[in-house]
Amino acid sequence: MSLLPELGPATLLVDNYFDRIHWFVLVFHQDDFRRKFQDLYDDTTVSSGPKASSRGIGFLVILLAVFATSLHHIGAQESKLESYNVDAKELKNRILASLKSRFLDVISKGSLEAVQFCVLMASYYLYHGEPGMAWPLSGSGLRIAQALNLHRKVAPGDPSDQVLNQQIQDRKRAWWAVYEIDTFCSMLYGFPLGFSDRDCNVEALDPYDEYSGSTKELCQTTGPTLLFYKCSMSKLSAVIRSALVELYGTRHDDRHRTNNPRGLFDKVKALNRRLQEWYKNLAPKLRFVGHDPLSEVQVAHDRETTGREFEEYLFHLQALSLELAYRNAKILIHRPLLSFKIARSTRTESTDTATSKTDPIRLAMQECREAALKISRVASTPYLLEASETYAIAVVSLHLLTAGVTLCISMALDPLTCSSVEATSGIRQLMQIQTLLKDKSIVAAQSLDITKRLMGFMMAKEGKSWPETEPVNSAYPEVTQAEGSGCEGGCGSTAREGDCPERAPMPPPTMNNGSITDTLSMNFADQDITVSADTSLNDTLLEYEQGELP
Repeated sequence: MSLLPELGPATLLVDNYFDRIHWFVLVFHQDDFRRKFQDLYDDTTVSSGPKASSRGIGFLVILLAVFATSLHHIGAQESKLESYNVDAKELKNRILASLKSRFLDVISKGSLEAVQFCVLMASYYLYHGEPGMAWPLSGSGLRIAQALNLHRKVAPGDPSDQVLNQQIQDRKRAWWAVYEIDTFCSMLYGFPLGFSDRDCNVEALDPYDEYSGSTKELCQTTGPTLLFYKCSMSKLSAVIRSALVELYGTRHDDRHRTNNPRGLFDKVKALNRRLQEWYKNLAPKLRFVGHDPLSEVQVAHDRETTGREFEEYLFHLQALSLELAYRNAKILIHRPLLSFKIARSTRTESTDTATSKTDPIRLAMQECREAALKISRVASTPYLLEASETYAIAVVSLHLLTAGVTLCISMALDPLTCSSVEATSGIRQLMQIQTLLKDKSIVAAQSLDITKRLMGFMMAKEGKSWPETEPVNSAYPEVTQAEGSGCEGGCGSTAREGDCPERAPMPPPTMNNGSITDTLSMNFADQDITVSADTSLNDTLLEYEQGELP
């Protein structure tokens, strides 16, 4: 109890959490949390705190986790904390140290609050550059959740039983939060998945959950709510998990893939279809539109705005997060094809020409490159700086790193082409944004360092020098784009294309529309094509790693 600040700074931290963090995590109901928070502080001073013992350790550790996370993202509110004689960094460190020392006491309770606590702390460490802490916390939350059968469907009770119905919604929220953090631990850092989807039958989140409200005003149930984001992210996580299992599991090594290329093509095709279907079904509010007027982006995100204005502001941030996650998923799904190349016979020139237009490996590279370029363009909009003041900054930084590595791979596989020039421009753009974010996120700083070293290595292989990253104007560095707002692929600059007349384009073949999905569905039986492992990419990355090791 001695760690809890007075009511004034405590309220500020709770408000800051729901402004900057809750929209991204949504692990519990805001109204319920605020009620418990107020109850804890009512009728007595925090120092005496008789209600804490009656409530137990569950809510208290969740509150402390909320405080610690909020303190990390306190931003401009830090001056207000100082007026209460609260040192944000010192208080955060004391809270984290206390939570670590009481960890076994917390998880031994085996309660829903313990699951929520593990999710909060796992996401905190995952998105702040400490995956080694995030993974065991995520695993602990998962095991407690399974022990509570959160992954299993609960029989509906009496519709009039409000307490039971809220408990059901609380359980679903906690499970899908566990589901998401387990998925992202695996996708971002390569940890093994903690469970199989076949063992789960819990229902999807209800986007119109009547107990939900991420602003103080109740959301209107006739339109989208902020919970739509979590529902969409949960569905995307399911697609990502399938990709991790089908494409990256231990059963799918390079030898198996080379011996069965058709199986690999079919899996990529099916996963890509699921991903496109997910994107197609996104609520309009959650579709990223990069050309909104700046005035619509610069909403004063504080407690003085109306609930509706603040909700619109959060919708913008959620749309940005989903857009970047979608592009990252496209890279994840198509990346396994980049480890192979197609060897063709030279029966006839016409056959070889037709085959080159429908080369699934080259088209997979195009999908990855365009997704990475799209990430660089999305990150150059005013929304990025808005997101940098919230919990999403670390996730955004990880997506930027994925895009940077992908563009470096593109340069390695297609050197001295216009695509390589475009990739270089995209990397420079990404590095400018990473430079802007590095002081706000350790993940951004780490990503910038990796991108700079990898890009320097790639340029050295081509005998070129890599200039220092140009500074970015800190006031909304929106980069001029030649593409339209609705451009779905990598719509490069017209001027850039004009500078590369020798570019080797891939015109759409007459037999399909040139998409990776259509190409993978084609029958290659009439073409003399064999797939073999392409070691150039692995050799390049290995050479980079060896060159960087002391």
